[in-house]
Amino acid sequence: MKKNIIAALALIVALSVMVMGCGGSEGEKKSDAKQDKVYKVGVCAGPYGPMFREGILPALEKKGYKVELVEFSDYVQPNTSLAEGEIDASLFQNQVFLENSNKNLGLDLKWVAEVPTAPINIYSNKYKSVDEIPDGGVIAIPNDNTNIHRSLKVLEQGHYIKLRDGLDTTQVNPQTDIAENPKHFQIKEVNAELLPSMLDSVDAAIINGNYAVGAGLNLADAIFFEKIPDRYYNTITVRKEDVDAPFTKDIVAAIHSDEFRKVIEDKSKQFYAFARPASYSD
Repeated sequence: MKKNIIAALALIVALSVMVMGCGGSEGEKKSDAKQDKVYKVGVCAGPYGPMFREGILPALEKKGYKVELVEFSDYVQPNTSLAEGEIDASLFQNQVFLENSNKNLGLDLKWVAEVPTAPINIYSNKYKSVDEIPDGGVIAIPNDNTNIHRSLKVLEQGHYIKLRDGLDTTQVNPQTDIAENPKHFQIKEVNAELLPSMLDSVDAAIINGNYAVGAGLNLADAIFFEKIPDRYYNTITVRKEDVDAPFTKDIVAAIHSDEFRKVIEDKSKQFYAFARPASYSD
C-alpha cells in the first residue's frame, strides 16, 4: 500500500515538473517572439506610412514583432508622443526639424537612419513654371521654422530670391531675411498640412512631399523640384535611451536590406521618384 502511495506521489511530482517546464518554455517562446509588446511607430499623412508598411514592416514581422502604425495630423504630436512613451519610433521628420523640436520642446530624441525622401517642391494650379508667376505673385510656404528656411532655399535654388548671409536657419523671417526678390513675390505662411488646399487661392505653394502625396498630387507635376540638401532626408527617430534597443537596430537593419531597396526601386510605386540619401547604398 505504501509502495503504491509513494509511486503515485512520485508520478504527481513528475507531472508537475513537466507542466512547469512546459509553461516556462512557452513563456520563453513568447518572449523570444516579442509577442508580449505591440510596438507603435508614428507617421504623418502621406507616403511614409506606406513606405514603413511595405519596406520595413515585413522584416520586423519575420523577427516576431507586432507593430502598429499611428498616423498624426501635424508635425508636433509625433515628437511629444514619442518623448512621452506613447509610441516607440517615428518616421516623418528630417534632422534639422528634429534638432529644432528638441530645442524648442525640451526633448532628447535621436535619429538613427535616413530614408529616401519626397522633395519639398513648388506646385501651382495656375502656372506651368515659376517664371510665369507675375510680379507680386503670392507663394504659400509652411509656417514652421525649419520649413520656412527650407522653402526659401528652394526659391533660392531657382535664383528667384536671395537670402541674407549668415542667417540663423531656425529663425528665418521672410519679411526681413530676403536680400533680393526681383519679382517681389509675396510669401504667405500657412500650416504645412493645409498647403495643398491653398493651390486655388495662391499663385503657387511650396509643399512638403508627404502632404503633396497625401493630397493626391503627383510629384512629377511640380513646377520646380528641390535638390534635397544634406540633413533634410527623413529619418527614423527614437528616444535617446532606445538608440541601441533591439527594435531600433532591427528597423535600421531592415532599411539597409535588399528587400527595402526592392520596394524603393519598384517603378510602379511612388517611392521610385524619391531622392536617395548617401546612406541608401550602404
